[in-house]
Amino acid sequence: MTSKDTSDEATKLANLEKTSANWDLTSDVRSTPPKLLILASRRLSAITPVIESITPTASPDTKIIPLELDLASLSSVRKAAAEPLNLTPVVDVLINNAAVMMLQEYTTTTPEGIEMHMAINHVGHFLFTNLVIPALLKAPQPGRVVNVTSAAYFASPVRFDNLNFKDGSEYEPFLAYAQSKTANLLFSVGLARKLGGRGLLSFGVDPGGWRLEDGSPNPAIPWKTAAQSVASYIIAGFDPDTKDHNGETIAAGDFAQGVPPHAKDPEAADKLWALIEKLVGQEFGYWFGSKYQAGVAGYRTL
Repeated sequence: MTSKDTSDEATKLANLEKTSANWDLTSDVRSTPPKLLILASRRLSAITPVIESITPTASPDTKIIPLELDLASLSSVRKAAAEPLNLTPVVDVLINNAAVMMLQEYTTTTPEGIEMHMAINHVGHFLFTNLVIPALLKAPQPGRVVNVTSAAYFASPVRFDNLNFKDGSEYEPFLAYAQSKTANLLFSVGLARKLGGRGLLSFGVDPGGWRLEDGSPNPAIPWKTAAQSVASYIIAGFDPDTKDHNGETIAAGDFAQGVPPHAKDPEAADKLWALIEKLVGQEFGYWFGSKYQAGVAGYRTL
């Protein structure tokens, strides 16, 4: 892509972790400057070094805003989602990236009681995204939602009948992580189904295994460079040739083949959507008559 492809975009939002590919993605975005770049993290201290690193070479026309967002707290998510809407009427790209992995002790959110992998990796993103959907639908080019997953989605479907592992008595850290990564892909499927008719695009991204926090490769995973990981983010967020693949998954810089049925099943996506609405206590209706087609937003507290 050339800078012309993205230079007119108003706002990009990214949920940030220092060890994530988003750390490097911010450097690529500055070469095609948005008017507003919002970087979200649970701790503002995690965002400060990113802003300091990109500011010297960022466009003077780009405003970079830190956003405090604790995905384990629905009240924090609601508060954080209101801030971008106060800053801008339009959001072009939202990248849902933050995650936890392999928590050895079973923990849940308070007061909702949602298992922590599912809460942070999916439920928080689901709520934040739906709250900023009105701004994404106003994007002059199709608004985009990028949901970052991992190859762990191969290992488990969403456990609809036992989402919380019998309140921890059957807790398995890897399966908890895996089902949350499947949920990320089903969220993109759901967004494409419900809002594709309004032009919204959503993709899952599997960036692959890459460096640990100390910069060393994880020996258990065929790792990629940061640049290779970022390539999939860039394609999902900005490539104009992806429009015919709405709801699909990108891995290794291309659309993934062999995604298991449980991670792309439309019925599972609808079932998950309804379940998460109950968990967050709010319905997000995007309908045309009785069909989820046109993407007219309607919110209802449950």
